Amino acid sequence: MTEAEKKAYKAKQLRYKKPIARDLNIETIQSELWDMMSACEDIHWYDNDEESLVHALDGDEDEAYEFKMAFSDLEAELEQFQGDLDSEYVSDYFDVLFPAVKASYAGGYLGFDQYEGDYYGLEPYDYSFAEDEAAKKIMSLTKKEILEAVGQCLKIAYQYMAIRYRYDCLDAAIEILRGKNMERIRVVKGIEEQYLVAEKSSDGFRWKYDKEVQTLDNMLKQVPQEYWI
Repeated sequence: MTEAEKKAYKAKQLRYKKPIARDLNIETIQSELWDMMSACEDIHWYDNDEESLVHALDGDEDEAYEFKMAFSDLEAELEQFQGDLDSEYVSDYFDVLFPAVKASYAGGYLGFDQYEGDYYGLEPYDYSFAEDEAAKKIMSLTKKEILEAVGQCLKIAYQYMAIRYRYDCLDAAIEILRGKNMERIRVVKGIEEQYLVAEKSSDGFRWKYDKEVQTLDNMLKQVPQEYWI
């Protein structure tokens, strides 16, 4: 066995020393939060366009109003949640707390491999070792610090589940609007790119019947009327 192979083998055997719950850890939560915030940004086209929002939701004004209010609340909660994720105790103790309290029900555990520089799934026979290691870190705190850390981490877990539920309830409408908004963005971007091509090809639009200018004109004619509102 080479020296590198020995190091890799040793690192694999020690993965349990830095465990996290597979489905309840900061990286997973942060990734999902970014996805939700990205989806919200994609549908801001409709923020101040009540008519387009109603149209996108099949003409139901009551549903459009309810969605707008719920969407506004969701955005505020996402922003607050992002701030809470930056808490000292959350960043330092969230990932280790759940293995410490034997939360293998949250998808099992992952362990950090120092050699590979990434997390990998732990086998069930390593769970007790991982839980013991996590418990040592938590128990090194004072009683007051433990209470503060647990309080912060439970708050994050609760917020995550609440926001995930709220987002899932709006998901169908968000995906409809997100898809339509992205289509608008693609159309506008295509026209912007063709405009630059046509401007150069026609010497600043001096030649009205230039091929690229005609292509631009045809693209503009195909833009749905509601895009101009």
